[in-house]
Amino acid sequence: MDTANRREIALVVGVVFAVAAIAAGNPKLFAWSVGVLGLAGGATWWARFAWRAVTIEAAFEPPRAFVGEPVTLMVVVRNHKRVPIPVLSVGAWLPPGLFPANEDPSDDGVGYRGLWLPRDLAPREVSSAIRGYRRRLFLGARSEARLAFPVRVAGRGEYWVRRIEVQASDPFELVPVVQEMTPDAALLVMPEPRVALPASVRRRLPFGVPVRAARIFEERERFAGVRAYEAGDPLNRIHWRLTGHAGELQTKLFEPTRGADVLFALDLAVGEPFWDAVYPEIAEDTIGWASFLCRTAFESGWRVGLVANTHLTRGRGPLRIPSSLARGHEGAVFAALARMPNEPTADMGPVLREAGRRLGHETTVVLITPRPGPRLRQEVARLRGRGTAVVELSPLSDARAGAGA
Repeated sequence: MDTANRREIALVVGVVFAVAAIAAGNPKLFAWSVGVLGLAGGATWWARFAWRAVTIEAAFEPPRAFVGEPVTLMVVVRNHKRVPIPVLSVGAWLPPGLFPANEDPSDDGVGYRGLWLPRDLAPREVSSAIRGYRRRLFLGARSEARLAFPVRVAGRGEYWVRRIEVQASDPFELVPVVQEMTPDAALLVMPEPRVALPASVRRRLPFGVPVRAARIFEERERFAGVRAYEAGDPLNRIHWRLTGHAGELQTKLFEPTRGADVLFALDLAVGEPFWDAVYPEIAEDTIGWASFLCRTAFESGWRVGLVANTHLTRGRGPLRIPSSLARGHEGAVFAALARMPNEPTADMGPVLREAGRRLGHETTVVLITPRPGPRLRQEVARLRGRGTAVVELSPLSDARAGAGA
């Protein structure tokens, strides 16, 4: 491997022997020293100018995907100078959880020179597992190379490329120059339900397939006017400022819509208390169901909120995302589903009670709980008593019922 120290030593040796050859009048030694000086000078020039006007970019396409969907890591190398790169070697190191598309995730192997070898057959110099790709190519002057590396995803989560290593060499590969980078390339993998949702479960939902009759709701973010107060109007619909001017109660009106709010409440525990009912495999099923139902709700035009008895950041309370029509809200919901831990940090009853204080009659609560405890059942009864529609789903009992049917 060529290094700066070796090039400097070669230059010093060439100069010393050239002076000695001139003093001794030895033409052969002088010719050899000139050759050494030429190689050292060419290597120094190549090492200095090889990466000039060369850019490297890496990104996942698509940046968000569900488990099982095809994902490609795109690496783009652009050469903007007039000198070509005769030999370009590009290596991409994948993080744990991502695998090359032609690799079995259950195989514990080692990447070596672009190949994937079993650990017992790998050379001794390869000490750690390197999961990824390596490609060799020629990059002409003022051109670009787009390399597509198909990737297989093992599970939900957020993944970042560990390292991109690019090596530029001369035609004889005497002076390889290596550049390493950690690109800002992130892949957000959202969960898919590992247990199919039976049709009987979908019929209990206010959205999705099978299609239910359309209902008309009010768009709370689009004010349409006021009318005189009528018995039964909720207090949070009264326009108090206009009431003071008119001298009688006025009720706010909103534009009609066929979509409303739906709050997905995820119980990652299997009963109460939560610390005695931690089953990560069942929690993954709960998250998978929520991911499928959230996607269905978004496609049906509903505003989606999310609450769960776990946390994204320790010390900041349970996970909660209020429903919204803001741009990027869908990405925030699926990002939370991809990143959330699969272990509960609180009982679902108090979490649902706190979230239920802000709910209106137009909000439907979809509670996904494997086995609700007594406190959670009390909160569900309290919400229904206030007029909030609550749909209970269980990845355990509903999945068995669907399989038996």
